[in-house]
Amino acid sequence: QRGAFVLQANYHGSAGYGLDWVESIGEGRYYDLEPVDLEAGVDFVIKRGLADPERLATYGWSNGGILSAELITRSTRYRAASIGAADVEWFSDWGNVDFGAAFDNYYLGGPPWEEVETYLEKSPFFRLSEVTTPTLIHTGTEDTNVPPHQSWSLFRALQFLEKAPTRLVLYPGEPHGLGKIAHQRRKVEEDLAWFDRHLFDREPQGRSVATFAAPEGSPLEALLDRRRAERTDAEGRTVLGSDHGGSPVPETARFEGLEVGRFEVTRAQLAAFDASFPVPAGSEDHPAAGVSFEQAQRYTAWLAEATGRPFRLPTEAEANKLAKAAGSAGNTLSHWAGFSPNPDDAERLLELLSETPTGDRRDAPLLLPVGSFPGATDEHGSGLDAPTSIFDLDGNAAEWAVAADGSGVAAGPSADRPADPRSRGATGDPAYRGFRVVVGPTTKPESP
Repeated sequence: QRGAFVLQANYHGSAGYGLDWVESIGEGRYYDLEPVDLEAGVDFVIKRGLADPERLATYGWSNGGILSAELITRSTRYRAASIGAADVEWFSDWGNVDFGAAFDNYYLGGPPWEEVETYLEKSPFFRLSEVTTPTLIHTGTEDTNVPPHQSWSLFRALQFLEKAPTRLVLYPGEPHGLGKIAHQRRKVEEDLAWFDRHLFDREPQGRSVATFAAPEGSPLEALLDRRRAERTDAEGRTVLGSDHGGSPVPETARFEGLEVGRFEVTRAQLAAFDASFPVPAGSEDHPAAGVSFEQAQRYTAWLAEATGRPFRLPTEAEANKLAKAAGSAGNTLSHWAGFSPNPDDAERLLELLSETPTGDRRDAPLLLPVGSFPGATDEHGSGLDAPTSIFDLDGNAAEWAVAADGSGVAAGPSADRPADPRSRGATGDPAYRGFRVVVGPTTKPESP
């Protein structure tokens, strides 16, 4: 798709031509035939007019990475390289790899103290001073087939020598093969960006390292997304919320088929309607909790009239759908405890909290500012100008919703209850009940 001709050579030692072909590189002959085959293949496609000799690159993982490292130390004709999970130095491989001794004894002729010259000659690490090829390096941090120190050695040497651009990409928790879809995608994006820049002489296309902001779902992504949220200057304070005549009102985005508040209604936002609602200094962006169902209804009615938009409380079915889509990693009692407490554990934990000198369960001390945890994102996009992350659906304050009979129900998890709904027991402390708004025509509440 980038306009490259891709050659995959069936070099000596690989499959497809019988046992003699596989065993042809054993007993000290490792590297003797495979690079020759690869270079002959490259020469062949150049001669056929299929490849440009001025625009060559090499790309491989595991043994493919090992041979790519060999190629760039033996030739300067490659303009870019992507090397994944590759050995570059065999002395340490013998003792640090799960099967190192067996592999190296067979392919290199014996252990390193018996075959010092062979190990030295076969290790590309000791020829890295000749490398001029821009080299991208990948490794999983838990790889025991080719330990990550091999990639670190390659990277450090090229970085120190300063003859070729280099970049090291680590994949946390990954073994020899990348298992996580996010890591597989990251590798493809890194490779495409590297070859765009160093092989095709153009800026990387699409989502690449040049535009990559933060890992998806990470706390950093949540922090950056929260910083992009709309804010209002109200009475000398900058608070979360869209500016409506100098007052903050909830910012909305599309999620799960609804236009919904990105955050729980905050104390500052509720105080714009009810000046008597307490907002201690520094808590303006905390959720407006300890409110009754009737208070939440009065606020949404006022908000709809003030803005001319059909704001309302979600139905119970909508609230449960939103909470289910968010997961269970938010501000719940499980977060504070460090484990998932059963109902008896939960009750004792809250008793411990109330026994502390400053503890007052009526003040809901477990509440955090809205947006403190990564938000849930609608993969289909918002259809609005606003970002699509919706925060705190999986904790902080339980959120008022309208049940099928028109009564109020506190839906979803909250900071005083465990993440697991089977362990929540009662409805929770009223001090941890808040609400979120949705936008849309008033409809008859659905059955949950």
